[in-house]
Amino acid sequence: MKRYLLVSAAFAAACGGAQSAGPVPPATTATGPAASAQAPAGPDYAKLPKPAAAPNWTLEAAKTWKLENGMKVYYLRQGSTPLVSLLLVLPRGAATDPKGKEGLTALTTDMLDEGAGGKTALELSEELQRLGTDYYGSTDVDGVTLGMNLLAENFGPSAKLLSDIVRRPALSPKELVRRRDQRVAEELSQQSEPGHGRAIVLRHALFGEGYGSWLPTGTEGSLKKLSLADVKRQYLATFVPDGAALVVVGGIEEAPVKQALAESFGDWSGKATSTEAAVSDAPVKNGVYFVDYKGTTQSAIAFAHRAGAETSPEYFPAKVFSRAFGEAFTSRVNLNLREDKGYTYGARSAFSRWTKTGFFAIAANVKRETTRASIDEVVKELNGICGPRPLSQTERDDAVNGLLLGFPGRFEQNGDVAAQLSMLPVYGRPNDWYSRWPGNVRSVTAEAANAVAKSYCDAKDYVVVVAGDRSVVEPTLAGLEMPLQFFDAKGKLVK
Repeated sequence: MKRYLLVSAAFAAACGGAQSAGPVPPATTATGPAASAQAPAGPDYAKLPKPAAAPNWTLEAAKTWKLENGMKVYYLRQGSTPLVSLLLVLPRGAATDPKGKEGLTALTTDMLDEGAGGKTALELSEELQRLGTDYYGSTDVDGVTLGMNLLAENFGPSAKLLSDIVRRPALSPKELVRRRDQRVAEELSQQSEPGHGRAIVLRHALFGEGYGSWLPTGTEGSLKKLSLADVKRQYLATFVPDGAALVVVGGIEEAPVKQALAESFGDWSGKATSTEAAVSDAPVKNGVYFVDYKGTTQSAIAFAHRAGAETSPEYFPAKVFSRAFGEAFTSRVNLNLREDKGYTYGARSAFSRWTKTGFFAIAANVKRETTRASIDEVVKELNGICGPRPLSQTERDDAVNGLLLGFPGRFEQNGDVAAQLSMLPVYGRPNDWYSRWPGNVRSVTAEAANAVAKSYCDAKDYVVVVAGDRSVVEPTLAGLEMPLQFFDAKGKLVK
């Protein structure tokens, strides 16, 4: 910066030196009524700035068609540069993992690009690099996504490689051992993080042994059990075109997309035989679930409550409620725990929804000595939302405007648009879902948001998970009137 200022000064002197008439006189300060009238009013830092008006923007509906084998294609021409995102969406995910073999679908997804189509893993990687194509695979509760970011001119050969990866994987024993061991090592590493232990225990507490009860990545114990035979069975039962879809977004014409996808995927056949676990009908045992992390200076806390599925009629009113209650920086929970009390860097709430069920959670990482106080404050906020402090019209308006202002940001890049469109086939959404999304948000009234809040405002209906130092925190939990259970970082009950 200094060098820049010196160079700028020298440049100015050289250009205007002939006009210089000696040293610059000292600046003077005007005073009096006239000067006050001319001075512009500065910003009022005591008040929050007002957000801009929400843009009147919606995503254009994607064009759709079906391949000869019934696979649906979502195509959206977007962007002026020849960059394209290509996704293959399989509507079966970690919920199909057999009991005791959690993480199997995720491991199978990992194995697909470890050699495919007659190429070794190294040869496949070199071919992707030659085409300038990035490949990735991800597994969630309800689906698997295999994606590529590529150049439009290489769409055809890239689509062919994607076809090879999903249709002709090598599934070699050597690569299975390597990838499984890597995933076990990753799981062991994550066990040291209180947030990870919190997530494992939260899922298990809410959903028992059924659908959604484990993270898609599995556990150390379940991963170690997985064999190549398990992977091959899961591949044959799950990685088939039955119900699958393709998503293409970017600067490419429709004709080459149709041709390439028909050639690479049109003759793919197979029916899914894997089945999703059922949602456990066992009642949720509410109380405090404590995960001991000796010596940690923070506690990772969460309040969790079962919620409806992705297609629940409460979807939009619940979004407005959660935005006002805990999702926004200016939401009640964050202003309380962060801004007022200083217990945390941030506290948030959110709904997580899948095809069969979901949950609502309020979470924060708080200072260890404020764990009990933080729990008490969350309980107070829950009591207030259905008691003396229902959501006001102003809070509703701020929540709606915040959701609308943030909506375009979900579609900044081709990959973002493709990721959003990939949710349509997984959850059976109509093609114009995102076109109608802003209008659905605007239609939520304060009364509707408060009606949804009534389903989530009784603290006694929540599972409370605390991952922290038991020796320090446990004594402070006396008087909560909630049963207390203890777990290790693997989610196992301990005495």
